[in-house]
Amino acid sequence: MMGMGKQKWKMDYTPLRKVPMANPEQRPIGDVSVPLNTGDVREFKKEMGRLLEDPLGVAERLDQFLGPNIYTWVELQSILGILFTMEEREMIRHSGMRVWDRECQGPDQGDQKWPMQDPGWNNQNERHRQNMSDLRWMIIRGIWEAVPKGQNIGKALSEHQGKDEPWADWLERLRKALQLYSGVDLDTAAGQVLLENTICS
Repeated sequence: MMGMGKQKWKMDYTPLRKVPMANPEQRPIGDVSVPLNTGDVREFKKEMGRLLEDPLGVAERLDQFLGPNIYTWVELQSILGILFTMEEREMIRHSGMRVWDRECQGPDQGDQKWPMQDPGWNNQNERHRQNMSDLRWMIIRGIWEAVPKGQNIGKALSEHQGKDEPWADWLERLRKALQLYSGVDLDTAAGQVLLENTICS
């Protein structure tokens, strides 16, 4: 953006909130937009915690942050893009779809409820608003279940390279510890994210 200097670009999200309408005879409750911007999301990211260390806490905090509002597909994808890496988003999406398919019996499969491209849901359409709510539910549940639960994962995460230990030896020791203590297959997307985050921490 030319000529903006040091100004930060912010995208406003306009989640819907149910409120009493001025003309209750026609429609007692309506949906109005409540702005949320990228600055709010970036600030929340500092408080959110790390997905691999505390998936339940991250899911709870994100659910509270989003509040009772309804977000469009585009807004939810943008929020996820700020909060999580591409690999983490893939883990969350696959977990969310798995949970949907397992727990929600209905005509729509997980990949229909969480499409890869903007489905163009209209917030004035009741069915589309339900799709938005379902997607939000899938995101929260996907975060919950994205990281395999290992009782001793802290042991693997506390591994550090020895002073004179070659990189390859340490990496192999780390891989074995992660597999042993977390039960994660390191050849999966979840395993790769876990390994990368452990190395970087």
